[in-house]
Amino acid sequence: MRAILEFNLPEDRQEHNAAVHGMDWALVCWELDQEIRKFLKYGNDFKSADEALEDIRRTLHNLIEESGLNLEETIS
Repeated sequence: MRAILEFNLPEDRQEHNAAVHGMDWALVCWELDQEIRKFLKYGNDFKSADEALEDIRRTLHNLIEESGLNLEETIS
């Protein structure tokens, strides 16, 4: 079976980027899930929920950057 996706560029740029980089986004989600799992399984040194959320957000942004993705381009 074959599937062919067609986009009218530049109008469909956002949809095109989502299709082209879908696996990259899935891997970012998987890696973030593994980080959260590690905190839950092995504990952590967070002093508050806000500190934990800040760390997870920082981790997410690092994973996005390391993958060469751009959140603003994807959703705008």
